[in-house]
Amino acid sequence: GSSLPRGPEEAILEMNGVGERRDRLKSKISARELAKDKRRRELLDRQKRDRRNFRDHSRRLADRARGEEDDSNERQSLFGRSNNGGFFGGKPSADMGSEKKAKSKNANKMELSDPEAEAKKREKRERHSRRRREYFAGQLMHPEWMTDIPGDLGPNWYVLPRPEGIRCLVIASRGKTISRKRSGAILHVFSSALPSGNPKQKQVDPCILDCIYHPQNQTYYVLDLMCWSGYSVYDSNTEFRHFWVHSKLSEAPIHRYSPLNKFKFAPIPREPATFEGLKKLYPPVDHGFQMDGLLFVHKQTRYELGLTPLCLLWKDTKTSRYLVDTSDGKSVSQRQNCTLLVQPDLSIVSLEGYVVGNLTIKAVEEAKMKIHPKTGSLHKFSISGVSQEDESGNGKEKVEGLTYLCPGSRARILPDSWSKVAFQARARCNTTASILDIAKRCASNKVLEANDDNQDYVQTIGIEKIVQEVETKMTLQDES
Repeated sequence: GSSLPRGPEEAILEMNGVGERRDRLKSKISARELAKDKRRRELLDRQKRDRRNFRDHSRRLADRARGEEDDSNERQSLFGRSNNGGFFGGKPSADMGSEKKAKSKNANKMELSDPEAEAKKREKRERHSRRRREYFAGQLMHPEWMTDIPGDLGPNWYVLPRPEGIRCLVIASRGKTISRKRSGAILHVFSSALPSGNPKQKQVDPCILDCIYHPQNQTYYVLDLMCWSGYSVYDSNTEFRHFWVHSKLSEAPIHRYSPLNKFKFAPIPREPATFEGLKKLYPPVDHGFQMDGLLFVHKQTRYELGLTPLCLLWKDTKTSRYLVDTSDGKSVSQRQNCTLLVQPDLSIVSLEGYVVGNLTIKAVEEAKMKIHPKTGSLHKFSISGVSQEDESGNGKEKVEGLTYLCPGSRARILPDSWSKVAFQARARCNTTASILDIAKRCASNKVLEANDDNQDYVQTIGIEKIVQEVETKMTLQDES
């Protein structure tokens, strides 16, 4: 196999006290990593101070989810279908009386003015549809991509195998279950054995899940649980929510198909982010579904709506068929494509609000770009890469070769995150963190945490032995 990379655990091989080893470990971490670790700590502190009551939020979300009939009308309007059933299709005969001719004349005027009226109605419905989709698109917790390994990655985090499929919000309310994609658009409307998910449970309080739908086996894999039978757990930490995922799903008859349960629901295995946990989840371990990376979730975070650094997505060629994004799932383009938001002030920003670049009025006019005057608009760009941090180590990065391509998809609501742009750029250069790098960081932090409670742990187990075991076993897996 290839030579093993030396990680930050080198700094803790000396046996001169836990505090000194931890200080040396931190000295090996880049300024960019330290800044991200600080952001995570501040977010956890803010969550502890800002305790919110999500019960009302859960009820409002469940009530709004029942608007699937409105969405079907909106989808109909997008195809330009008229509700008038061909009312203006026929012409009056020549022998009609004057009264009928007058009515016909008025009808012809209505016919002439109808396309404009229909266009206005269609535009209104499209705005309404987009507002609804924007609302539901904002109800999921979105992971950042792991461009840098967290300094505390270890026992304080969970790791989960991410199934390949369609990320969606599942809401069971008033006897019906509705799943919505990341764009907020409806994926399925069906009966399920979830609380309030079928007509027989119409009076039961609602249920809200964060899932990935795996089309190959028609199963919804449950990433997280936010509400069960009306009991909201948005504000509970990950440990409690994941405990409920496994305990509550085991109580409901949702593991098999039935007239009242059209799709199966299944929990995703989770392990502490330790070397042992990674070994249980990393290929060639079979989880019964095609993997699309690993998710790392901090045990103490609540369910944070929107993008959060306390949930991280990581991929390599063994955990995902699509390490590098492609348009057709097969060929990789020479330049990296991304969807970003062009704001009214002509700045180009990512999902986090990171300014990627700026446009000129001349460039907008030449490209004939349409930009919403209040909210901005999504557009596609291509880049040649992402520059690494400068010599001062301040952690700043920027895109290279930013080029405009075309308007973004009308079905899309959110732009790409900066962490995704940076991760994809590194994946193309084969410079992302490896599973060995991650395992070594996890092993190092496990030893440091254990030593806070047991000073004799190093003498009993030996940090060198643990790091060597990680290197040997992960390399053997890599070669197999």
